[in-house]
Amino acid sequence: MGLSWLSNSSGLVDISKGLVEKRRLSPNSLIRFDLIKNRAPKSIGSRFSKGFRSIMQYLNYLFPVHSKPTTKRHVLRFLVLFLAICSNAASQSNALNGSIINPQETSGPLWVKSELVKAGVLKTPDFRFTNDYQAYQQFSNIKGLFFNGLDYIGKQTKVFCWYGVPNGLSQGEKRPAVVLVHGGGGTAFPEWVKEWTDRGYIAISVALEGQVPGEKVEHSNGEKLWPDHGFSGPRRIGFFEDVVTIKLQDQWFYHAVSDVMLATSLLISFPEVDANSIGISGISWGGILTNVITGIDDRYAFAIPVYGCGFLQETPHYSSLLTLLSKEQRQFYLQNWEPSLYIPLQEQPTLFVNGTNDFHFTMNSFTKTYEASKNEKYLYVEHNMKHGHSPGWEPEEIYAFADNVVKKAGRPLIPKFQKLKRNNELIYVYEGKVTEAYLYYTTDTADWGRDNYTWQQTNMRFYDNKKTISVTLPEDAQAYFVNIVDSEGLMYSSPMRMVKKNSH
Repeated sequence: MGLSWLSNSSGLVDISKGLVEKRRLSPNSLIRFDLIKNRAPKSIGSRFSKGFRSIMQYLNYLFPVHSKPTTKRHVLRFLVLFLAICSNAASQSNALNGSIINPQETSGPLWVKSELVKAGVLKTPDFRFTNDYQAYQQFSNIKGLFFNGLDYIGKQTKVFCWYGVPNGLSQGEKRPAVVLVHGGGGTAFPEWVKEWTDRGYIAISVALEGQVPGEKVEHSNGEKLWPDHGFSGPRRIGFFEDVVTIKLQDQWFYHAVSDVMLATSLLISFPEVDANSIGISGISWGGILTNVITGIDDRYAFAIPVYGCGFLQETPHYSSLLTLLSKEQRQFYLQNWEPSLYIPLQEQPTLFVNGTNDFHFTMNSFTKTYEASKNEKYLYVEHNMKHGHSPGWEPEEIYAFADNVVKKAGRPLIPKFQKLKRNNELIYVYEGKVTEAYLYYTTDTADWGRDNYTWQQTNMRFYDNKKTISVTLPEDAQAYFVNIVDSEGLMYSSPMRMVKKNSH
């Protein structure tokens, strides 16, 4: 492809197809010499030499021998500056999974990724199985283990997990696996692991706040927390209240991300795990983490974030929590941890799961998250779905989606919007066998966080020979989406659409 981009402090110089154009960069600018992700770039020297020859050929075309000397001097001055920048970039850049990143970069997903990789999250951590919590070991095929996490305030951490394999796993047999990421107030749940092992998966549920099994303990402030241990890492403090006040490597979210990535590295090392068929699913805060992690870790075959989404600054709940942070903390969050930075970087197939009235992750931000994803994606939006760990792992569509990816079983359905006619007839098309179809609409979008938010349901009409469904959209509808149910009783959703009055 040849040298195509050069990043500097003021803009982007594009030297391809005979063009020299300066464009503004985002704060997280990259120096990239290969646009194909995860392909190791050719030697920087060879890229520069080819690029230099291309530039010289182009300049000879633009400025023949009889050109004015002053013109040539300006061009040569540009070339000297260009080569100086290239030389500096070559000497200071380093390769990270096929991308060239500037080590001076101190914000954004690639900076976070570089810090995590340097810390060793892609290496297999030391671990040991433990019998210390047999009183809480509910299932014979699920055991407790500790693995070594990253240092916290200069001290070693150990992370507790429940690890389970399917009953009847044969010697030498490999199975797909999944990493389970709990939400706020949660911990490592053996019941969640059991949901997956019953369906033929190996599963690991990670305790992300230094918890160990036991009864919750009431603290002096009246808050009840899971017990911790002598090697616990940080606990979450509100909504990113620890950013800026302490360094990145001691922040809770950084440790939560690293714990999940280390758990994935551990799974890959186990002989019974099919390393090419590892998925990830997170609930609530775990969904936030899932969206972030899959933007910088491409080892997952599938992802299922439940509730948790991006664009949190646009939700009523989290936008109010952001106001409690200092200006510097808000900026750090928006530049480094906001999931919408990571979602466009994802590559794995994803099923986004939510409820229509989720107070924490409202439909406006959830829909923007889905739309920002550029990978293969599907939706499950349940009318009035409760928020919690158990409701978050109950939908059978979660497991059917995983089976589709790693076992090639079935296929999720996608109701596709076709058009909204002038007579307000709404038309969707679909593939596969659909037995039920419903329109959900709301007549008020003034406050996405309102407790009594109302979505109306109405049946849609079928035109079987055309794989088409339709319904008359009420005149006062302001937003709507469609749910379809297949012959197996599995439900899938279309993204929410806002009604643009007088536009159809």
